[in-house]
Amino acid sequence: MHEYYASNKERFRKGLNGYLILAAPEIEKISGKKYSEIFEEIWDHYETQLLEHFPYIGGDKVSGTKNLTGAYYFVSMGEVLKRYGAEMDCIGHIMVDCYERYIKKMPGIARLVMGKFYKDPKLLNKAMLKKDAANAKNAAVNPGSFETRTQVPPEAGCDFSYHNLVCPLADFARKYGYEEYMPYLCNLDYVMFGVLGAPLYREHTCFEDGDYCDFKLKLGAELLPYWPPVFSQDNPYK
Repeated sequence: MHEYYASNKERFRKGLNGYLILAAPEIEKISGKKYSEIFEEIWDHYETQLLEHFPYIGGDKVSGTKNLTGAYYFVSMGEVLKRYGAEMDCIGHIMVDCYERYIKKMPGIARLVMGKFYKDPKLLNKAMLKKDAANAKNAAVNPGSFETRTQVPPEAGCDFSYHNLVCPLADFARKYGYEEYMPYLCNLDYVMFGVLGAPLYREHTCFEDGDYCDFKLKLGAELLPYWPPVFSQDNPYK
């Protein structure tokens, strides 16, 4: 285990609980155990199977670390719930409910500010171009970390777009056998943008297509429902 993860175990434990407590009734119903008991099983999986193997991609210095460690909270939850008979679609539904509740739990003013940010192409471009440069600098030191490229001008029909060129989530899934979770993890982007009122439309993912993940915002367009998962709907989006 990398020293960064070893020294921050308690923080990750609190983070795991911060998400999963929001779906405690569903988790208890599937497992037949009290939340406090099943949480320990989930934490044990996260600590021994995930933290033990996560690559170091920059730690607290890069936002992508939270993407990796946070997304895989749901993988540990899923792996444990499988022991009690849960199927992937059920696990995916809990993931969506949990993440939706987490975002809606944020103070209203914070969600309002974030929503306005994602609806301001000029501000988005300025912020993301800075992030592109920071990610490139970090990737030069920590290969395999997130790399992004803002599309200026945006792709046709979009108000803003950027590409994820490298995705540690997908790379980790392939290496350790968590591929079935990736479409559901990608679907969580639709949850976040949807709750904030920013219409996301994505046609590529690093995991499925092997090239890049595209984040395209079409302001004023209809919000895509995020359940059933976007990848399972009758449209070209992922």
